[in-house]
Amino acid sequence: MAESFNILNIGIVFAAGFLRTKLRKQMTQNLISVVVPCYNEAECLSPFLERVERALADVPDTEYEILAINDGSKDHTGAVLEACRLQNPRLGVIEFVRNFGHQAALSAGLVRARGDAVICMDADLQHPPELLPELIRSWRQGFDVVQTVRRTQPGLTKSLSSRAFYWLLNRFSEVEISSGAADFRLMSRRAVTALLALPEQSRFLRGLVAWLGFPCTTIEFDAAPRYAGRSAYSLKKMIAFAVDAVVTLSAQPLQVALWTAALALLLAVAYAAYVLSLMAHGIPLVKGWASTIFLILIMGSVNLLCTGILGLYLRAVLAEIRKRPEYVISRYLAPAYDPGLHGTLPSDDGRVRTEVGGRS
Repeated sequence: MAESFNILNIGIVFAAGFLRTKLRKQMTQNLISVVVPCYNEAECLSPFLERVERALADVPDTEYEILAINDGSKDHTGAVLEACRLQNPRLGVIEFVRNFGHQAALSAGLVRARGDAVICMDADLQHPPELLPELIRSWRQGFDVVQTVRRTQPGLTKSLSSRAFYWLLNRFSEVEISSGAADFRLMSRRAVTALLALPEQSRFLRGLVAWLGFPCTTIEFDAAPRYAGRSAYSLKKMIAFAVDAVVTLSAQPLQVALWTAALALLLAVAYAAYVLSLMAHGIPLVKGWASTIFLILIMGSVNLLCTGILGLYLRAVLAEIRKRPEYVISRYLAPAYDPGLHGTLPSDDGRVRTEVGGRS
């Protein structure tokens, strides 16, 4: 009887020690969430997930989850994600009702991410997954934001448009954004929480992350060509994106409109003074339409320019007043893998849910 009691005690002590060791290990591990917007990326997903898994497998004291957002893809991206999720329990899938755009997809992933740090990146493999361990090392050194910056950009048109975009943005923006900065970045949990707390309906995440002002470091990389498919960003979309970014981050275009109008007024006053001086000296005025048309064109152009700039800001104000959801989720399939103490979020049962930034 005593011997059985001793064996039972030994078993209890062993089990308690095992649980303490496991608990201590879980408490020292970090959960990393990888947020991946997907739009017509069916051909890229399998190699992308393989490279992400290889990159994160050997990072010490790290667990991870991958949240893929199907942003209303027109190909079989959704089917590929479901098949990959069956093979990879760390993969979760968020499906939008329709295409809401890259920034909305990132916001949805940030809301669902459970990690101590969150990495945002694209699925087309232009953002190299092999850089993930370096991002995590920089975060563990104390940086809340680890921003990647492209050294090179494939394609002359893309490279020139990117340079023009950052030149324009930094001329008008209240915060400086590194030229070539991508949406490929790591954010700490407190940075993500602060970002989701911002009340803006229209979100230009690169600018908002810079505006927060958390300790940040940059890592340069060479952007590879797309693994498959073609970019969804046409020149028209890039111009619209640049305009929205400037309007979101700065009120300086309104000042430009004011100074332009003031300059036109000075020119009109100067011209009127010139005409009056000619009349005062008895110099006959040549009747013609050139000067009249010239003045009308100048004043009309300035008027249209100022009205257009005001219209952009009124549109932004209207979007804030409407408070429409940034995106609509049709289904959420949570990662099946349970990373210890972090718990799991239940999958939706197919109901449509609306979320705006960090609010549901």
